[in-house]
Amino acid sequence: AAVDNALMILFAMASATLDTVLFHAAAVSLNGKGYMFLGKSGTGKSTHARLWLQNIQGAALMNDDNPAVRVFKDGTAVVYGTPWSGKTPCYRNICAPIGGIVLLSQAPYNRITRLTGIGAYAAVVPSISGKRWDNSIADGLHETENALAANIPVWHLDCLPDADAAHLCKDSIAL
Repeated sequence: AAVDNALMILFAMASATLDTVLFHAAAVSLNGKGYMFLGKSGTGKSTHARLWLQNIQGAALMNDDNPAVRVFKDGTAVVYGTPWSGKTPCYRNICAPIGGIVLLSQAPYNRITRLTGIGAYAAVVPSISGKRWDNSIADGLHETENALAANIPVWHLDCLPDADAAHLCKDSIAL
């Protein structure tokens, strides 16, 4: 486990200046696009991904804890499976263009809201792994975070852990 964690940290640091970041997120694919679920530990990222798998035909798990994302010069972004998938053994060498990023919050209701500008940026930043004490790494992370917030649809989903939340999310973001 120590070697695995060290490799993950080295990957995050080495890729930060290459338009690539490691997310603390769950990622699913549907119809050729990747969708990422962000939130603090215990928010329900894995639960929401599982709800997609159980309730949305064609949904597949890409990674359950630490997918990588690369932003290309044209603003498109791709999510990748990695060897770091947390408690769920989902080590898949797959990728998909990102169709949307969703920040999850637990709530007694289901409601989804599109975020733009600083709201989208603020939703993305806390889920990106990186050691920001080095200026080149910090600058690389900021450039990638800014590109994601500017070019990829970002949403905030207040939700219950139920099938209705998965359907609302999918119907809103997977166009």
